[in-house]
Amino acid sequence: MTSLRPDDPIDELDLRILAAVRDLWSAADPPPPDLVDRVRCAVALHGVRLGPPSVAVCRQRTGSDDVGRITFDSDALTISLSVGVNRDGTVRMDGRLSPPGSHDVELRTDDQRLCTRSDVHGRFTINGLRHGPAHLVVSATDVSLTTPPITL
Repeated sequence: MTSLRPDDPIDELDLRILAAVRDLWSAADPPPPDLVDRVRCAVALHGVRLGPPSVAVCRQRTGSDDVGRITFDSDALTISLSVGVNRDGTVRMDGRLSPPGSHDVELRTDDQRLCTRSDVHGRFTINGLRHGPAHLVVSATDVSLTTPPITL
């Protein structure tokens, strides 16, 4: 029997063992099919500032629905979004502002500015959007917040 040291180089046997372990885990617990999209979205949002915010991103697949949930949180306002794809391929964004209130909401893309207003409960919907980069500008009573860019 030979003794192994941590600084020994990786040899052909090591590579075969690692390949077998990879194949085992790929069969037993494969990565989600949208893992690359999740990572790209998280990387795109990393390091962008909204006051001193926290940003939470997740994607949820339920049946044929693929819904992204994003929360932008700052001291003054929390913006919670659900973003999904319509049957015609366009995008629908449902949002909620907290604390609730009727505020101006503008979605900006490279070539569009779509304006709406949240209801008194802080809810709003923007529908029929094209895929691509976008960000929201929310103008509340004494603060205006712009979200980091997201990819619709």
